[in-house]
Amino acid sequence: MKSLYLASSFAAALPGSLPRPLGLAGAGPYRPGALLAGAMQATVYQHLQALLAQLPVAMYLVRGPAHVLDLVNPPAAANWGCATDQVRGQPFFEALPHLRGQGYEAAYATVWQTQQAVTWQEAPIIYCWQPSGPAALGYFDVAFQPFYEGPGRLAGVLVTSHDVTQQVLARQHARQATAELAATNAGLADYVAELTRAAHAAQAHAEARATLLAQLLEQAPLANGLLAGADYVVQVCNPGLRALWQCTPAQVLHQPLFEALPGLQGQGLREVFEAVSRTGTAAVVPVPPGLGAVQALTYYPLRDAQGQTIALGVAGECGPAGRA
Repeated sequence: MKSLYLASSFAAALPGSLPRPLGLAGAGPYRPGALLAGAMQATVYQHLQALLAQLPVAMYLVRGPAHVLDLVNPPAAANWGCATDQVRGQPFFEALPHLRGQGYEAAYATVWQTQQAVTWQEAPIIYCWQPSGPAALGYFDVAFQPFYEGPGRLAGVLVTSHDVTQQVLARQHARQATAELAATNAGLADYVAELTRAAHAAQAHAEARATLLAQLLEQAPLANGLLAGADYVVQVCNPGLRALWQCTPAQVLHQPLFEALPGLQGQGLREVFEAVSRTGTAAVVPVPPGLGAVQALTYYPLRDAQGQTIALGVAGECGPAGRA
């Protein structure tokens, strides 16, 4: 799956600001219906921010030809050595000038020109730079995916990044150790051969996991969604979650979940949702076998400023083979 599509646009509600009330920009009449629609967009945007903030994988969204950073979750900001508010709303290369010349320009251009996903595997990236300290080099699996806000309307690039530095360094150290051992202990041929076989097996295993991760990232494996209100109206349902529920955007978006997908009734999900809303404790529900890499869905509460549960977030849990 090489693109993400969010039917309910939230572009007008940038972080730290309120949506511009429709009908108040000029001399036109005051339209409370439009104002309510803008407030609902802001609410969906805030819920989506909360959803991304709780994902363990670094994710961010850049918009337009200037690649302005819009949504940035904490793992992504932590990789760059800053807070989300320090970079959100700024052009990518102005906020993060140390990332110039590392391939991001070409990746963004390719997505915009071809509307096809771009993936990197174990790419060496100087990801964190401070004027008073040394640059930090790491290795990352990165997926750049086209992000749509309407049919055929490309709005930006959604970037997912997974740090595989430890695996790469471990493999490099194993290779170096093997070479040094072979050079200094020529008489231990059998031992070196066994160590080499083990190193090759570890390398093949790590590369297989890295390849699987790249494929999963390209196909948006992290199923996630947002269910709002007492009727669990589907506000967000990404391609991964739609694949699990076997539905299309038109079937579920902005509709009560159990009305849109009556086949989900009778499985105990409504009781799970009520328990999560009542107790404020997340619940993990296994996914039936044969529906892909996602083995469970975690349903967790999203609260307002008073601590009241106003929506449920949905996040996919991958099995051990799908986690890098």
